[in-house]
Amino acid sequence: MAVSSLFSVLFLLLIISLFSTALTSIHGLNDHSSIQQVVSSDGHDDLLMSAYNQFSAFKEKYNKTYLTQEEDDYRFGVFMSNLRQARRNQILDPTAIHGVTKFSDLMPSEFRTQYLRFDGQIQLPNHLKTAPILPTNNLPTTFDWRDDGAVTGVKNQGQCNACWAFASIATLETAHFLANDQLVDMSEQQLLDCSDECTPNKRICNRGCNGGNHVLAYRYMLKVGGVQATKDYPYTGINGSCKFNNNKIVASIYEFNDIVANEDQYAANLYEYGTVAVNINGDMMQTYTGGIACPPCSGALNHAVTLVGYGSNRHWICKNSYGTNFGENGYYRLCKGRLTCGENPVAAFPLSA
Repeated sequence: MAVSSLFSVLFLLLIISLFSTALTSIHGLNDHSSIQQVVSSDGHDDLLMSAYNQFSAFKEKYNKTYLTQEEDDYRFGVFMSNLRQARRNQILDPTAIHGVTKFSDLMPSEFRTQYLRFDGQIQLPNHLKTAPILPTNNLPTTFDWRDDGAVTGVKNQGQCNACWAFASIATLETAHFLANDQLVDMSEQQLLDCSDECTPNKRICNRGCNGGNHVLAYRYMLKVGGVQATKDYPYTGINGSCKFNNNKIVASIYEFNDIVANEDQYAANLYEYGTVAVNINGDMMQTYTGGIACPPCSGALNHAVTLVGYGSNRHWICKNSYGTNFGENGYYRLCKGRLTCGENPVAAFPLSA
């Protein structure tokens, strides 16, 4: 970064920093010890050079490069803004750890556009079967399908809005394992290229990297008979022409079930039948680095994840699709009560033949 350019950016950010510090003092908000990465080591706000050092370390860690010096300067400004956002998120969400992530050079609007365009507000198909109400009084205190070897490794959707495909495939992988005692890595790309299922009113459709819904993905699986393995239909992260070969199907489903919007029933069905695809609000995931997230309830359900288990106090263990360098080795833990507080929550799972 050129010296004059650096100092012009630092001067602007100094003004922002002082203003933000004043607001923090006015509202009685103090730095949280768990986000020392967001502030200087002595707790003061003269951290601009520290922020630039963090930005340099961030670029090295995540192999970030920018085409021009102007873009580098701009991303540094965004990075600095996201440090402030991480602090605000930490105050709102103290049981999680918020800080620098691989998304720290993205504006929140860019993060939402690139990673959270999930069509959660779906009108459920009339033929969708609702799972029966299960007893919940004898559930184990903690449970995790990974302990049984029923979950494939964390995958990475990249800058393709394919969370809907990853969540539906993850649940199929577990369902197939439970039915056949064989864990197979299955193809999300097949869904991206081939599934164009829509709701009856055509308002929501599976559109590859432009978003979709796991319920519609299950409907597609039923229609075509199943999915191929990843090795036969590898992931590219871009929309392509359909190359589905029904002679290479490795797994199929015979039905899929919706669960009533009750988290005790989510836990019971998870324990009884396998992993569950759910929709959540992912806005604060941009700064999440670990811990149990308990963000404010929001009506906007914009991301799909897979429940693989639950921990003490019924916090949820969510398999995400941002790669292993997100959160806790690719996982996101979410507190109880945050799966049913959004608008029209949908939890569903398939049963495999």
